Amino acid sequence: MTLIGFGLFWIRDAQGPDDDGPHKLTAPSTMSFATYYRAGDESDPHLSSEDPKVLKWHEMEKPTEIAASYSDELLDNVDTSDPDVAQDTLQRAQNGKRFSVTGAYGRFDKPELALAYYFDLVKDKLTEATDKAPGHVVSSLDVPEDTEADSLEGGAVMRCADLKVDSWDDDNPATETTVCGWADYSTVGVVTPYDGTLPVSKEDSAELTGNIRTEMRVEN
Repeated sequence: MTLIGFGLFWIRDAQGPDDDGPHKLTAPSTMSFATYYRAGDESDPHLSSEDPKVLKWHEMEKPTEIAASYSDELLDNVDTSDPDVAQDTLQRAQNGKRFSVTGAYGRFDKPELALAYYFDLVKDKLTEATDKAPGHVVSSLDVPEDTEADSLEGGAVMRCADLKVDSWDDDNPATETTVCGWADYSTVGVVTPYDGTLPVSKEDSAELTGNIRTEMRVEN
């Protein structure tokens, strides 16, 4: 048992999940399992960071980070010449299904520990965003729990945690969702899904996350 940040995590098996060789993460323009379009240019979704905490979080010397956002509404061709049309399109996207995904690839000796660090960093970033956000936005992330999903292919571990965002603003009601993350020996990622203002269950988020991992993870 290992203490990481805000929770206790059991390292269940000294051998960990199966290792199917080196892989990397990509950010395709669409998803094949459902109607999702990537926001922005998919040519370079990679991030760079020299933050020592990020490096420790990945347990790597040089992690390659990646981030992307997807929506069931195509936003790249929004007609900005007509403000009403543009606003209507953005509103539909806000009320529809969407998700953000952040991750990294490289080499992880202990996938479960890497995922624990990942969630620890996610919570830290939520705290920073809460401190900086106007309107008294408060984000709270529960302790991640081991989760299974039919869509999660072998060789990976998964954990999920409830997330609540409360803006204390009548025009922006509280949002509840379930954040899920995976880790294997070469990739780690966390998915934050939204369905308008409706809560997203752990089961739905876990299945979505497994599908996203399959889409984004390719042999390296």
